[in-house]
This record gives sequence, structure tokens and C-alpha cells, in this order.
Amino acid sequence: MSIKKSLFGTLKDGAEIYLYTITNKNGASASLQTLGAGIQSLCIPDKDGKLADVVLGFDNPQDYTNPDYGYQGLVVGRWANRIRDAKFTFNGKEYHTPNNQGTWTLHGGGRFSFTPWEVKETTDNSVTFTRFSPDGEDGFPGDFTMEVKYTLTDDNALEIEYTVLSDTDTVANPTNHSYFNLSGVPDETVENHYLMINADKFTETDDNQLPTGELGDVKGTMMDFTHLHKIGDKIDEPFRAIIEGIGYDNNYCLNDYDGTLKKAAVLWHKESGRKMEVYTDLPGVQLYCGGWLDKNYTVGKGEYKVKYRRGAALETQFYPDTVNIDSFPSRFVKGGEPFKTKTIFKFSVE
Repeated sequence: MSIKKSLFGTLKDGAEIYLYTITNKNGASASLQTLGAGIQSLCIPDKDGKLADVVLGFDNPQDYTNPDYGYQGLVVGRWANRIRDAKFTFNGKEYHTPNNQGTWTLHGGGRFSFTPWEVKETTDNSVTFTRFSPDGEDGFPGDFTMEVKYTLTDDNALEIEYTVLSDTDTVANPTNHSYFNLSGVPDETVENHYLMINADKFTETDDNQLPTGELGDVKGTMMDFTHLHKIGDKIDEPFRAIIEGIGYDNNYCLNDYDGTLKKAAVLWHKESGRKMEVYTDLPGVQLYCGGWLDKNYTVGKGEYKVKYRRGAALETQFYPDTVNIDSFPSRFVKGGEPFKTKTIFKFSVE
């Protein structure tokens, strides 16, 4: 195992962004950036041992700060996904969050993703990032510190451990927003990937893709990924929870949630043999296949551009808008007590 620090680039405001690249005994590597505590690249071997980058992203750190480009690989906080009407009531008090997506809040307003983090600690196989958020920042309560520790193991697993500490009770829903394309050729559509999600239900949504509070059954619908099949098999079928032309951007309610680490999903690319298993201790996972990304974007890594349906994000999370829906499973932060959650992306070949 080894770790290397390098300058990635400079933002328009002069802030320098650094990469920390961990390499394991197999040659697999993860490059992690101080901007948004994000995953900038993840090089994984295929069935023939050939390494390739399996996450979308950019050559220039400034491009990561454009929300239209989809939060590529970045950590999201304080609250991932949607908050209806950009407000919520917690412990009897109403809080107002940024309405950065029409009338509602997406990904806490984006501040955690689009600003540099500090590096607290490194080891031969891990990097720990930290960010302090003062009480009231973006409308959220509590002096709030989030740490994100990435560990690359010798069996090609990338472990992500989130730790939150607040001086008062508050809400937290951190995730990582990487888009995976296991082909190693990001210009190939993700529709050719096979996917399984361990969920019999999904959160029903309205015309703005905001949760209604109801849960729908996946059985017999295009939402059913309980058995491994191609993402593209039904992605364009008309369905009440799908916006035409966009495809999947939906929260799945994981089976048998009890707060312990369990397998949530499997993503597989047949031609390369690369397989990724997703483990989480959270109750939901958002499947998003980049349907809101423009088909003609011209930025990315080298010749491969970040654009429409080129990657699948599997965002482990509490359900969207849980802060406003009492029936959804929740685990809020207690003042003075660490709040921890863990996600693992484990890679193999098949």
C-alpha cells in the first residue's frame, strides 16, 4: 500500500485543490480530492487485469463546482437529496434551507460539495477529510463537523466512513455522488450495465420527483431490480415515478433495514467482467443514471465527457425529504454524540 499527494489544480478564487492517491498491492487506486472530499478517479482491474477508471469526472477541479454537471464523485451534506419547499420542522422549530432547485432544496444547497475540505489524517491506505459547518449555515441547526474517511483495501474495496458531531440535536444525511461506468470506457452508455437492488419498494413521488410519503411496489414494474438485469431494458418505459426522457432518478427502500451493514446493490459490466457490490447501513439508495446531464457537454476526463446516461450513481441515504415525513425511517444526530454511517463499494470480476 502507498499514498501520494499531488496538486490537482486551482479554483477561480485561488484555492489549491490536492489529490491523495492510494494504491493497493493489485495496482488498483483511488484518487481523492480535497474539493468536496470527492472521488476523482477509481482505477480497477477487469477480468484480464487491465486497469481503468470506473468513475466519471473532470481533469479540472473548477468543473466539479458546477451543479449542472451533477456533483461528480463529491460528498453531499448536510442533507443529501431533496427537501420539499426548502424548509423543515425539527424539535418544534422551522428551518429554511436554500431553494437551489426551483422551490426545493437539493443536496443541502451544495456547499459541502463545492468547497475545499481539510485533511485530518492519512495512513498508507486511508485519507480522512473534515469540514466544520457553523450553526445556521444554509439554514441547518448546530455547530456541525463532518469527517469522511476513505480506505482502499487489498481486496479492491473502497470503504467510506462518515462521522458527524454536533453541539446540538440536528439532522444529517451524507452520501457520495459518484457515477460508475464499469466498462472503463465512459463514452459507453450505462444502459448496458446489469443491476440488482435489494429492494421490494420505492418512494412514490409527485411530478417534481418529491416524495409523497407513500411507498410503491417494484414488482411487475420497470422499477424492479430485485434480479440482475440490464439498466436499459426498461429505462424508457412510461411510469408514474419517471420523468419522460430522464429515466431512473429514484430512491429504493432497502429490504430488512435494521441499521447494520448489508448488501444493497450489485452493478456488473459483462464485457469487462467488472462487478461492484454496494453495502450500506442506511435504509435507502438513490439510483440515478445521469438523465439530467446534457447530451452535448464538452468537459470530462481527456476524450471522455460527462454527459447523458454515461454513469450510474448509487447514493446510499436516508429517504429523500425524511426531515418532513415522519413515517420514513430516520436516525437523527444527538448533540454531543457521534453519528456514524458506512458505505462500501467492493469490486471484483465475474
